[in-house]
Amino acid sequence: MAGPAGLLSWPIAMLLLFPVALTYVELGAMWPRAGGVAYYPTKSHGALVGVLNGWGAFLGYVLAPASIIIAFVEYLSYFFPPLFSNGNLTGLGVAASIGAIFTVFLINILRIKRIGDINNLLTVLTVVLIVILVGALLFFFDSSNFTSSQVGGFFAFGGSGVFVATSVTVYGYGGFRQPIDYAEELKDPGRSLPRAVIATMLIVALIYFLESFAFAGAIRWNGVGTTVGNWGYFYTLPYPFVTLAKGAASGSVLTLLILVAIIAALIASYKDGIIYFGGASRVGNTMSRYDNFFPPVFSRLNRRGVPFISAVLALFVTVIFILLFPSFSSLFSIVVDGLLVSYAPGAISLAVFRRYYPKEKRPYLLPAYKVLAPVSFIVASLLIFWSGWTATHILIIAVLIGVLFLLYYHHRVGLKASDIKYGIWYPVYFIAVLAISYSSSTTFGGKNYIPFPYDTVVFIIAMIVFYVWGYYSGVRFMEERGAAEASA
Repeated sequence: MAGPAGLLSWPIAMLLLFPVALTYVELGAMWPRAGGVAYYPTKSHGALVGVLNGWGAFLGYVLAPASIIIAFVEYLSYFFPPLFSNGNLTGLGVAASIGAIFTVFLINILRIKRIGDINNLLTVLTVVLIVILVGALLFFFDSSNFTSSQVGGFFAFGGSGVFVATSVTVYGYGGFRQPIDYAEELKDPGRSLPRAVIATMLIVALIYFLESFAFAGAIRWNGVGTTVGNWGYFYTLPYPFVTLAKGAASGSVLTLLILVAIIAALIASYKDGIIYFGGASRVGNTMSRYDNFFPPVFSRLNRRGVPFISAVLALFVTVIFILLFPSFSSLFSIVVDGLLVSYAPGAISLAVFRRYYPKEKRPYLLPAYKVLAPVSFIVASLLIFWSGWTATHILIIAVLIGVLFLLYYHHRVGLKASDIKYGIWYPVYFIAVLAISYSSSTTFGGKNYIPFPYDTVVFIIAMIVFYVWGYYSGVRFMEERGAAEASA
């Protein structure tokens, strides 16, 4: 997406996402909630914002394990070719994916400690294998892959390519929010959440940067079977590191590289599937237990304290996505937007809570929140915009369908005028994102009515307006609800 300059996307994304991550650290440490991302906007703005954000988070979390398990099976197809053909999983590959996601489901109905133990072991194995892989690839390093005019130079796709690449790095950084989703099951979230989230961001940045650096430097264009400078070729490969190794090495070194690459990819994707699937089940549980958007059955916990029925729902929806999008490349950008779509309102919720609950115990405080909260909102929105029209319109339309859950909410609780009055900014926000994305430059898949970089400038200005609108809507909602409770 950006050629060699894609390396810059990792540190840029880390700096951009830090305010977003720390926003959720404050919220998660203040009010630990399983699947908390679905809880905070409902509390600050009411049912309309809550249902759209919760449903968006749920979609993002089930899209993630679907894509991860598909990637798992695509790498597995190196050993079993009938699993993958012509850019998609075969019927056998889809069946294998469904079988793999079922084992993820079984692990997720264990106690949280067991899930943590399994994830820790797989994470250590993954990191060790990646370090071995990166070290081996550096022996084949060719600096001309970063500078040669044949490959398009360092900025092969210009500066705009870096923006597109930055948006999709969220797929790698998205795990920062997992500790927030498990916060209610932690002994000391105020102490452990900041450490977990900050460590996640730093470790991810380092590992992915080194991995990308080694990958780009080791490319032998003729060996991998494409023309020099065809960076997009790697996007659709079922096992890119294996293809890279075949082009760079031979003999026993090639065998070692292939084995390490495949085992690392299989372990990494499987463990990520476990954690994201757990996040999905906890968001579904919160949408029932705290928010009343799902029926009460989804709030039930099994004897291990795990939201079993919600996990069954996550399994069902994940299988549907596997059937609809049977390749990693077809799901990738949609997953990125799915992870991003529920980030933005958290920043506004934080600002509203700071004003309305100034004396609430906060084990962690976002510094300079009056600056970093709006920055967090703008960044989360901007990364959706940079991901491009194709993915944006599919995901946002799917999120807007979540309005239908308000019918159940109204039947169960009763929708109030304040829910609509102080929540209408959020669906309008989505419509504005769609409109600007559609009108944007061809860089972001739009109609080029607003050329680059003016499309990004227009988008940022619009997001500032929505932040202000969302903030004051939340303040008015809290004041009106507080007055109603006091009179009652």
